[in-house]
Amino acid sequence: MSRAKFYSEEEQRKFFASAKKSLKMGSRKLSVMLGLKSRGGLEGYSSARTAPPVEIVKKLEKLTGVKANYQLAGNKVCNKKRAFLPMDPEQARTNLKKVFGKDFYYLETLIKSDSSITEIISKLRDKEYHFDNSNISRCIGAYRTNLLSKIVEEISAGDNEIIISGRVRQDKGTLALTFNLLLLYKILARKEIRVGLELAVKRDKVRVFPLEFGRKLMRSSGAIKILLTEKSEFLPKSKIKIILNPKNFGFTDVEAIYDSDARIIAKPLLEQGFILDKNRGTPFSLKGDLSLYFLNKHIILEITRATTYQAGYFKVGQCFVQNTCSPDSLQFLVCQSSFLTKECINALNKIGVIIIDTSFGTGWEKEVVGKIKKVVKNES
Repeated sequence: MSRAKFYSEEEQRKFFASAKKSLKMGSRKLSVMLGLKSRGGLEGYSSARTAPPVEIVKKLEKLTGVKANYQLAGNKVCNKKRAFLPMDPEQARTNLKKVFGKDFYYLETLIKSDSSITEIISKLRDKEYHFDNSNISRCIGAYRTNLLSKIVEEISAGDNEIIISGRVRQDKGTLALTFNLLLLYKILARKEIRVGLELAVKRDKVRVFPLEFGRKLMRSSGAIKILLTEKSEFLPKSKIKIILNPKNFGFTDVEAIYDSDARIIAKPLLEQGFILDKNRGTPFSLKGDLSLYFLNKHIILEITRATTYQAGYFKVGQCFVQNTCSPDSLQFLVCQSSFLTKECINALNKIGVIIIDTSFGTGWEKEVVGKIKKVVKNES
């Protein structure tokens, strides 16, 4: 089968655009008229990704009177490798407003719905609009993506925001941002939450905020997951900082603390002038159960109600890792010290961890806060 090799890709695109305009047809109807199996092939010709069969070009010339400037190219098919070229969202909006005029705001409600691009195209066709499917689909995709995910140069946490460590993972042909935030995870069991994203150019930080037509927050094996396309340019297995304002999701700064004992002691600490670290701990945190600042000192609290000597050895290892990651911090292990062996106590003393003994009886948190505050003042 002979192919028509146009003298430039731009000439090929103009020929097919002119033919569609002349016939007042989009790719779907024109594909049927030309006897093609689907509109995919015609869209490949329209975008100059592939060289069209000569018989298709001649048929269009006859139907429209539009002349094509080409040469025979044997059985050569590909003009160029297909690649994703992001469209500027403002340009996409301009293009959509130009084509759909007064119905643009109707289109905008469709874009903000759960409708697929194919469904949106179909609803626009019902209004008897004539347009290039490929071009309009691309515009809708770019505009929707911009509404859901805005890209900014840099992101830094505001006064009421917290930072949670997250990861990017490959997930069934797409990408997923995953992070741990226990209270939000529990809320998701009761109701659906959708979010928008603000992405840092370097893709090292993401701000998450409620958005009615946004992406779903999903529960996944104890973690929270947000699905993204591979076009979002995140790297699988990379570490990401997730930034959000707890109040936007219906809970407080203190309620966002993962560990239950850490939540109990946080209130009296704050009353004494301690400041919560914006970087929040998770089950895998390297900053202990609670990370705070007081008198220009970074303070890490590890809290345990463990009673077995095996747990003591585990806590020594945990404190050692935290000490390695934050060597300039003041570290405290809050526990019933009787469960620690002599070897554990020696090891903790050697790495500078201060043991705060408590029975976890009524009012334990206020007693512990007083002891911590006294140590910090002595160190200052």
